[in-house]
Amino acid sequence: MAWIKTYETKDRKRGKRIRTYRVIWKEVERDSYGLPIPVDPQHPEGRKRTRNRQESFATREDAEARRDELNAAKHTGQTSALAEQKKAGDLPFGYYAQAWIESQQLKVAQGRLKQRTLDGYEKEVKCYLLPPFGSKAIAAITPKDCEQFLTSLVGKRSRQNGGKPVSPGTVKHAWGTLRRVMKYAMQHGAIVSNPCDRVDYDGGRATGDREKFQHHPLTAEQVGRVSAAVAGNVDGLPAYSEYALMVEFLAYSGLRASENSGLEIGDLEFITRPGQATRCTVSVRRTKDRKGGEWVTTTPKSRKSRRTVPLPPWLSEKMRAYVADHPRADEPAAPLWPSRTNGGGHRAAGERYAVPLDWSQPLFMGTFYESILKPALEAAGLPASRPATNTAPAQQGVRLHDLRHTFAVMQLMAGVHFMQVSRWMGHSTFTLTLDTYGDWIPEEDGGALSDLPEPSALQVPAEPEPSNVVQLFGR
Repeated sequence: MAWIKTYETKDRKRGKRIRTYRVIWKEVERDSYGLPIPVDPQHPEGRKRTRNRQESFATREDAEARRDELNAAKHTGQTSALAEQKKAGDLPFGYYAQAWIESQQLKVAQGRLKQRTLDGYEKEVKCYLLPPFGSKAIAAITPKDCEQFLTSLVGKRSRQNGGKPVSPGTVKHAWGTLRRVMKYAMQHGAIVSNPCDRVDYDGGRATGDREKFQHHPLTAEQVGRVSAAVAGNVDGLPAYSEYALMVEFLAYSGLRASENSGLEIGDLEFITRPGQATRCTVSVRRTKDRKGGEWVTTTPKSRKSRRTVPLPPWLSEKMRAYVADHPRADEPAAPLWPSRTNGGGHRAAGERYAVPLDWSQPLFMGTFYESILKPALEAAGLPASRPATNTAPAQQGVRLHDLRHTFAVMQLMAGVHFMQVSRWMGHSTFTLTLDTYGDWIPEEDGGALSDLPEPSALQVPAEPEPSNVVQLFGR
């Protein structure tokens, strides 16, 4: 139960002391709020304790509104089920967050949710939701608490983005996860309504001159320089001929990083006809990501991501020679690209050296970018994306994903229809391709406006004869 106390401040107005109105209430908290929650046989949901909370208001009207809001959150009915609801409402937010995440595992098992999506939910819970809400009783979370959380998140500074505010996308995702956890608690009788629904927030982007993220597609000449650097043709960099070919493969196939990790020998099909160059097609059927030291195989991003991508003749011939020399070429399920035996790569005084390859498992693309591709980009005179440090701000440069953008831009600028490029990219819709790459589509491919005739050149039909008017419209 919340109540109001009136206090007189030292400030005066017209000779009278100014009053302040303090709303006081008791709030339930639990010791356990982490993920996963520690299990205590006597108190599996954590030990309960109460403490006084208070907020000050300048007017009695504001204080009464806050008091009524808090009391409404505590007292929601007069039925016999109120005791069970109160017991469920006393459990902490962290308890329901953990239970909600565990419930999402069923969707992953049924193929209705990607494991990486669930990993993102869990990360958002740990990073953004548990600090303010973890030990707080779920029924004690009010719309004002949710609004204050949203306000603090908008003003939060990101260490990975040079101290800039967190992106609108991060705010939207964290808010969406909070709504889902609260909805789960409502479905299990802990609360009667979702407090997030009473907060005026729209995650849509505002119109105006908001800065748009810039892609960094490479030219064919730049791809060649980077590939040469990975192959060891630059002083100070180790030689990885297999990965040099992979750089060209990514730039001319448009595969995502996880799709590339999921490729196996049997996903490549070679066709050689007499008098014609070898053609290779790549079947994208799965993705592979590493979690907790183990490789997890999942389906591609969407239904349309299952696709077949043709390679140009020169790259097809390189891939044919590569597969012929592959140590496990006779195993269709063998990883196409090798990993490395360890995460080394440096000798004394910063000298880099090539690490032996491991053909038994796929290549983790994040490590490849940090250890191999990033130094090669900078050796080729291209900026690489780097997070902020204590001595330097964050830098937006060429990312691994920009090799995928390179494929799309090259195809579109060569005159390939955007719908075909969209199919090769595995986009869920054609409009996604237009929204992302519309600026790179040559105007002449769509037909220039100057090709249309002038209005004066159009033939105007003659007026109908009087007899025709009668025939068409009657008397």
